[in-house]
Amino acid sequence: MDYNGRDEKEAQEEFPLYTERIIINPKVKYKKLFSFLKFLGGAVIFGVIACAVIVLLYPYFDKKVNGNNEPAVSLELKKDQYIDDSVDGSLNNVRQDQADTDRLEIKSTAQINEEASKCMVIFENDGSQNTGMNDSVGLIIGDINNAYIIIADSCVLNNYDMAVKAGFNGGAYGEAKLIGSDSYSKVSLLSVQKDSIKAASDADIQVAVLGNSYKMKENDPVIAIGRINGSTGQTKFGNITQITDESSVDNTFEMMSIDIIPSYGDYCYIFNKGGNVVGIARPSGDMMKFQAVGLSDLKPLIETLSASPEIIYLGIKSTNVTSVTAERYKLPLGVYITDVIMDSPAFEAGLQCGDIITALNGNSVLTIQSFSEKLYRCVNGENITLTVKRAGRDEYRELNFSVVLSVR
Repeated sequence: MDYNGRDEKEAQEEFPLYTERIIINPKVKYKKLFSFLKFLGGAVIFGVIACAVIVLLYPYFDKKVNGNNEPAVSLELKKDQYIDDSVDGSLNNVRQDQADTDRLEIKSTAQINEEASKCMVIFENDGSQNTGMNDSVGLIIGDINNAYIIIADSCVLNNYDMAVKAGFNGGAYGEAKLIGSDSYSKVSLLSVQKDSIKAASDADIQVAVLGNSYKMKENDPVIAIGRINGSTGQTKFGNITQITDESSVDNTFEMMSIDIIPSYGDYCYIFNKGGNVVGIARPSGDMMKFQAVGLSDLKPLIETLSASPEIIYLGIKSTNVTSVTAERYKLPLGVYITDVIMDSPAFEAGLQCGDIITALNGNSVLTIQSFSEKLYRCVNGENITLTVKRAGRDEYRELNFSVVLSVR
């Protein structure tokens, strides 16, 4: 009943307008659903297009942002067997025996000079960059990852963000960027992308052949090519007057004295009579001769730098205990530690002067050369085990040390 006493049927008959059923138009009813589906479809299409654009354009923008500094693929160099004095105590005699079996093809001076010019790179300092250098020289030692890998003096570049103009044989030039540098050997590795070299010809550029410096001996004739007496592209003839070992941190370098008088800032490469590179030379401390570090000792370091600018650090200086010195002084064969750097990983692990390293992670190491090669393959933060012989009251006892490596 309504308020006026009429029943519901009468009320509906009198006011039919209020009893009509309202049916919503389907277009209106599903309008929101259609809008959502359109939005969703547009988003999917936009996402697909955006992904395609990113995939296609990423290499271009990455090159623009990061330049041509793509990571270099690690160089793989043939290692040379270290020659010690274990036969008769005369290192020069041992080297002579090895050299006699080398069968090195002798080349003319003109041929060596011509081939060397194709391997050389001149770094030009136009004064716009504070590189701390005048024009210097580099040597092409690799062709990988569509780039030339060049070894040079460590002063060519002072940081990883800088680049320097590199001039190649035949008038070609490109931009060289630093891969890594080692403060102890004072060498750097740089790369030049091949597609960035302007006016280049494959016939004008080639990779140097790296020789075995362990087979060089005193009085051997050599050819020095590079920056000599203040000028780049110079050639001088000389002889090796002396070969000595120079202890460095975690390594030992053979140093060849060359009877060529240098000038300040000189830097050159030493070639043997077969045209192979056997050393990298700079003036000695007294400026009376060139001193060249043997290339065989640098090869493991070069491989490491080509893959990463980080050099693994243990923190020792050492010398080799050969069979002759072992018999003479009653020492175990191995790597004799002459100094432990303060606060280094070796110092923290408890290694001492006089300890003799005989193995790294169970692998025998009887020379500092083989030890360094294995050490450079380790990574930052790696925990290695060094087997050491330590002198006791009556005899040497074997100890194992756990060492956590770091980088320099």
